[in-house]
Amino acid sequence: MNRMNRRRMLGMSGAGALAAFLAACGKQAGVTESANIRALGVPAEIPGLSTEEVNDVVLLRTAASLEFTAIDAYEAALNLGVFTGSAAALRAVATRMRDDHRGHADAVNGLVVAAGGKAFECANPRFNEVYLAPALAAITAADNADVPGDVLALAHGLETVAAQTYQSVVGLLTTPALRRAAMTIGQDESRHAAVLAQAINPGAAGVGPSVDADGRPLVAAVPSAFGELTATPLTLGPVRADGSRFQVSLETPSLNSFIYPNVTCA
Repeated sequence: MNRMNRRRMLGMSGAGALAAFLAACGKQAGVTESANIRALGVPAEIPGLSTEEVNDVVLLRTAASLEFTAIDAYEAALNLGVFTGSAAALRAVATRMRDDHRGHADAVNGLVVAAGGKAFECANPRFNEVYLAPALAAITAADNADVPGDVLALAHGLETVAAQTYQSVVGLLTTPALRRAAMTIGQDESRHAAVLAQAINPGAAGVGPSVDADGRPLVAAVPSAFGELTATPLTLGPVRADGSRFQVSLETPSLNSFIYPNVTCA
């Protein structure tokens, strides 16, 4: 290391002294810098986000992908065979909501094509990977004691995120006709969420702020003013050895989950 005058070092401020010290301890004569050693603070390279413009077509294709995500979720729920006995009435509700999402998907893809884009007719891959697949795995775990309750919680979460998605894109779409269409479908998603909230927390408990025995907000309760665009937390699956359960927070699509023109169904 190159020598540095002690008096000069002591006379420097903290940040300046540190910078000077590191410079003095830099490359030494005859030492070759290894390409295998990363400097502190230099992160590994990560794939960049798409450079495609986020326009009406991208927003609408993304909305369509969430409709197919909801369709897949309701299909999975119906195939579990949990809507029996006292829960038999919920099978008709789940079927109706699945069919509503099919209608929404057709309507949104019609708007995509009219705007010059290509229809997107499958679920959002990023949303499925990060949220839906892990949630379904927790729900269908062999030792889960409340599969029907968890199915309702997941459905409520998906409907909430769907409503939030349409609410968030209304201000981004460029024409009144598209904004009107988004608001029309978004209000249907909000109605779905309200119906499911009543199935989870009947009566006033489903429409007023409420918490469970541990003080955590109930998923079906209204936390504050209508229209909040925060993440929707879910707690699902069996109780683990440490007393915890699987937790995930559903969020509306963002730059890394938008369905750009180059994204196709697998």
